[in-house]
Amino acid sequence: MVIRALDYVRQCYTAADGNIINRVIEKYLSRGDRVTLSFDGVFDIPSSFANAAIVALLRKYSEEYIKSHLSIVDANRQIADMIRRCLANGLRRNDVD
Repeated sequence: MVIRALDYVRQCYTAADGNIINRVIEKYLSRGDRVTLSFDGVFDIPSSFANAAIVALLRKYSEEYIKSHLSIVDANRQIADMIRRCLANGLRRNDVD
């Protein structure tokens, strides 16, 4: 399933925007589907969006499951780096808990 972020939110800027995207992703992941999240038309995202949209998935799914079921496309360097950093921080927090 391809999810174009801007088809669901006006901008990818707030945690509230991220929560909307998270719910869409979760709907498909919970069924075992593979999801492709497209950032077509998005130029940057803050950590609040990345944490709510993607990192929050770690509460329910393993890192391996997320890596095998979620792909990110149409992400420029800023977006890709932000997602990587936020996921790394989220994984570290999960190790501590």
